[in-house]
Amino acid sequence: MSGARAQIAFVVVCFIVTCFATTYAYDESDFAIEVVDYNGPFGVSPYDDPYVVLGKPTTWIYDDWDELTYACSLVFPAYLTAPNGDKVVTTIGDGAEIVIGFDHKVADDLGNLYGIDFMVFGNAAFAADGWVEHDTDMEQYFLKSPTGVKSESVLISVAQEPNGPWFTFEDGPYGDTAFPSNAFAWDRGANNWGEELDWLKPVDPNLSISEFDGLSAADAIELYEGSAGGTGFDLNDLDPNDYAALEVDPNTGRKWIRYIKVEYLPGTSFAGEIDGFADVAACGDYKHPYPAGDIDKNCAVNYEDLGLLSESWLVEISGPNDPNRIADVYEDGIVDFRDYAMVAEDWRECNWECE
Repeated sequence: MSGARAQIAFVVVCFIVTCFATTYAYDESDFAIEVVDYNGPFGVSPYDDPYVVLGKPTTWIYDDWDELTYACSLVFPAYLTAPNGDKVVTTIGDGAEIVIGFDHKVADDLGNLYGIDFMVFGNAAFAADGWVEHDTDMEQYFLKSPTGVKSESVLISVAQEPNGPWFTFEDGPYGDTAFPSNAFAWDRGANNWGEELDWLKPVDPNLSISEFDGLSAADAIELYEGSAGGTGFDLNDLDPNDYAALEVDPNTGRKWIRYIKVEYLPGTSFAGEIDGFADVAACGDYKHPYPAGDIDKNCAVNYEDLGLLSESWLVEISGPNDPNRIADVYEDGIVDFRDYAMVAEDWRECNWECE
């Protein structure tokens, strides 16, 4: 017990210290990492390679006609090639499909913003006035009023195994639609492109396209609230029978998928393009699991967790459904020094966006 008391003392000493924000670092696991299968026809070069849908979506675009580089934005979508000559998008022709996989389970996580579980990036764009140049001032470049999204829908299905069974978003959403990708914030002070936006954060799906009518591109970008865009998909939007058929991860208790199939949408007149796929990042997901001492499940262990434990000090817990039970930290049905020691051991640990 002496070790536990020492850890509690550590908590008291560090009580006033706060957890600071961290910068999210991307890695390949955030995006699709493998092409499992594909069938054409795809587009003409450079839109004919199914493997370009892997990895992070397009940030910069090179136009070899004027030999200039453009930022991928909600008014200048991904096409042509990257500055290094790499291809950037694949056109999904009539009858074509691509099956991609992640290296982990993409879960229906409780912490996912707006309930969105994964995102699909295409090359949709907002309708706007005039041409975009490489140095266009986005504060002086305006979306049409009324505006709309120039899109070419593709059908999206998901599966837990590479060969299915497949569960399809028959009634949408569809890939290569709203919200158009936008790689960077607009720096109003420098009158240029600023920091890269978040590819793992969805745009609020409750935003109406009409809310963008007549806005400057800079103002439209700010409506994304730090997101780099993309079309968001919530597994709960599947047909209820399909959602029920998804297996549950025994470790997390959540539904999940690992494979996504994109294919030509029958009945459409245009072939859509695909640029990439991302798993939405959230507190408590596969990459940011809750620390053991995180009682309030916000991915940070601090005085709030200590307070919750203190409120239950020596309160007897009858079982897992007891209303007084606040977390999975009880050893013998009662909050005691061991639970304080657990909080002390994880003190100030933070693996998400902390203040």
